Amino acid sequence: MAIVDFNSDAQKNDLIYLIRRVKDLQPDLGAYIEHFHYSDNVIIVKLTNGFIKINESMLLKYQVGLEEVTQKELQKIGHTFIKTLL
Repeated sequence: MAIVDFNSDAQKNDLIYLIRRVKDLQPDLGAYIEHFHYSDNVIIVKLTNGFIKINESMLLKYQVGLEEVTQKELQKIGHTFIKTLL
């Protein structure tokens, strides 16, 4: 029997929202496929055309409504983009 982690769905939706915000600055980003916890503080997001890294503490700050994601943070996420060749 599979166990569903309910937090992953909420996290997925928040990651998709952040990717859309980053795409406003960097339109060459692909669409969300899946995400992995790379380390205690880094989430790797697999896109249709590559990967990006998102700091989990920044995502958590956004999730709990402490602060809105800044333009600088969105640019920082965009700079982690690694395009894969098909």
